[in-house]
This record gives sequence, structure tokens and C-alpha cells, in this order.
Amino acid sequence: MTQVTEPRASSSAQSSVQDVFLDNARRGRLVVAVRLMEGRHFAARIKGFDRFAVVFDVDGADHLVFKHAIATIEAARPVASPL
Repeated sequence: MTQVTEPRASSSAQSSVQDVFLDNARRGRLVVAVRLMEGRHFAARIKGFDRFAVVFDVDGADHLVFKHAIATIEAARPVASPL
């Protein structure tokens, strides 16, 4: 599978849609609905994220989930978009 990417001037000058969504949900302390590829789902707050994983706060416990295991993340209210 070939990945198509657009060239970037610098990594800090332009954020991905994913980074903007996750960062705004984290900063806003929004409760998001997370569905995993295996079918499980849960409600959580985003504590942090990096290139490969997201740390969720689920009922006071931290959960590290690798991004490739996440099917969807849905916010209850609109999150700012870079587009």
C-alpha cells in the first residue's frame, strides 16, 4: 500500500487534521466516544498523544491505545478544523 503525502515546508508550520482534532479535544477536555478496530468502544477524555499512540482517561484510569487500533473518535460537539 502506497502512502501519498503532500510536501511540507516544516513539520511545525503545518499541522495534520488528526493532530488538530486530538489537540483541540484534549485542550477542551471533551468527552469523546472511541471505537476500536476490534469493535469495543468507550467514552474517555484525551490526555495526550504522539505519532503512534493516544493516552485516554477512562473513569480515572489511563489507557494507552495505539493509533492503528482505533477505528473512530467522535466528539459530542464540533472541534476546530485546520481546513
